[in-house]
Amino acid sequence: MLKHHSNLRSPDPYFSGAAGFVGSTLEQLHQDMSRLQLPDVVPDSVRACHDAIRHAYIYSYYSYDLVTLAAAQTFPCLELALRLRVGKQFEGRVDRKGKPRPAMLPQLLEAAQAQGLIVGDFSWVNPIRKMFAHGGETVLNPPMFLAPFEAVTALIAELFRPTGADRIG
Repeated sequence: MLKHHSNLRSPDPYFSGAAGFVGSTLEQLHQDMSRLQLPDVVPDSVRACHDAIRHAYIYSYYSYDLVTLAAAQTFPCLELALRLRVGKQFEGRVDRKGKPRPAMLPQLLEAAQAQGLIVGDFSWVNPIRKMFAHGGETVLNPPMFLAPFEAVTALIAELFRPTGADRIG
């Protein structure tokens, strides 16, 4: 339900204690996002997308459903980063009907991993992305959002980290 204009600056009932859980202040939400910045080497378009997600999370203090919106945008942000970093190798692919067939998220992750740009197990990414892409009844709280967002933020940073001796892992 849309808030009345006189209540726009009031905390959502989930944060005010009237419903759901209590425990996150506006300052705490801001602090969560302040520590999750991308390095300057990450392209501006990815950083802008990432910042929009961080803002949605912070402003969820006023409208709790923005946590779900932030979570849903996390994976398109990752996909944008992957397309910019490894997507060129998939350009020109077409399906049987001659229509463009871009690489999907799992293929992009595999390509980045094969090129040594990222390391680790990413089997969890696509199932969570699908959950948000296809809708559902999932209600998130800040800790449930933070775990995948922290992982995706680290993954994007790793993806654009200069190659060489400074690579960890």
